[in-house]
Amino acid sequence: MAETSCFPNEAVHPMKVHVIYAHPQENSLNALLHRTVVEGLTEAGHEVDDLDLYADRFDPVLTREDRDIYHDVPANRAKVEQYIKRLESCDALVLCHPVWNFGWPAILKGYVDRVFLPDVSFKLRDGEMSPGLQNIRKLATVTTYGSKRWRAWFLGDAPRKNATRFLRVICHPRVKVSYHALYDMNNVTRAETEAYVARVRQAMLKF
Repeated sequence: MAETSCFPNEAVHPMKVHVIYAHPQENSLNALLHRTVVEGLTEAGHEVDDLDLYADRFDPVLTREDRDIYHDVPANRAKVEQYIKRLESCDALVLCHPVWNFGWPAILKGYVDRVFLPDVSFKLRDGEMSPGLQNIRKLATVTTYGSKRWRAWFLGDAPRKNATRFLRVICHPRVKVSYHALYDMNNVTRAETEAYVARVRQAMLKF
């Protein structure tokens, strides 16, 4: 399943793509999807900056100190400067993660809480907010759900909305957005799973 918005007459050209991956198991379907994403993007000629949050031992906890300086620009960047620089230097962003309890994994949510700071993901001037990550012109999510799609829809499908609405408004105003999801992953057939992986590969080759 994909939702897209596109630039008219947009030419395909190599980009720097920041891939953010969140799953702890090396033998999981999400690990396979992560490899598929990185390999597809690389084969397409893009420069890939791959961030595995678990392998990197990212600390997702927003501490009292972090919150105290949250609006203190630029001091708020100090602890996560390396992650901010990677985010600000990319042309495109791909999230690869499972959906757990109808939300992002805690490590990914913590990454957003700690890295998407004032003057990073959004600018605040005279009480008015504007997008901070206008360098990002393409945005994609590759994910899996244990739930059937109708159940996710009934509960509001927050991960889809976060990826296609929340992230959209903090990127370039004409960002191209796509969302690739395998619902009911524990009950689909092997052929259906393989078909989903193949679709993800094709999407990355055309990214």
